[in-house]
Amino acid sequence: MQVRVTAEGIDILEPSLLTALSVVTELDAPTATRMLAADGLARSPGGTDTGHVWLDVAELGRRAHPSGDVRWRTRYAAMIAHAADEGWTDATRSVVRAHLEAP
Repeated sequence: MQVRVTAEGIDILEPSLLTALSVVTELDAPTATRMLAADGLARSPGGTDTGHVWLDVAELGRRAHPSGDVRWRTRYAAMIAHAADEGWTDATRSVVRAHLEAP
């Protein structure tokens, strides 16, 4: 799954691909992160890590869920569980770290 951030807005691409998660943008990293946070999809990291962004798990799941895919929620939960096992979530699994691909 990819979250795409452009000057026009935020889109979720390939929501059924639950083996990878990234944020892609042509904007600079701080601008993209601010847009995601203002939109409610991410939490501002408050640090200097411009290579990652912390996405809100519930909001991402709400926006990405493809209609008609009854197994998607189970597969999404498994992706978040894997991310937690790797240390890519907070302790409550409310945010997940995604790579930020920015210029």
